[in-house]
Amino acid sequence: MALLSRYRGRVGDSPLAGCGTYADNETGGASATGHGERIMQVVLAKHATDLLRNPDLDASQAAHAAIAHLERRVQGYGGIILVDRAGRTGFAHNTPHMAVAWLDAEGTVQSYIQPG
Repeated sequence: MALLSRYRGRVGDSPLAGCGTYADNETGGASATGHGERIMQVVLAKHATDLLRNPDLDASQAAHAAIAHLERRVQGYGGIILVDRAGRTGFAHNTPHMAVAWLDAEGTVQSYIQPG
């Protein structure tokens, strides 16, 4: 075992396309964090961006739906930041806290820690 109960040589969700990060010109992009093994099982970032194809969901609703899917399907925990193709942001998490940051339309950094 290595630090944080991770095995040596383990490849986490971050470098795997569709798991920790994903972007699609037709829908938007996502970045996820949390329990990597569970995130990989549901290909969370790809799932979240696919939800943006539904015209009834905005980025925030799609982010919340993706985290609900993570929890329901594999009892996973984590968070996701989602940006739709128009630049609108949404984020959700099922952890006690999550730090979020983005550039708004004026180019100003917006950031804070969102409680659960």
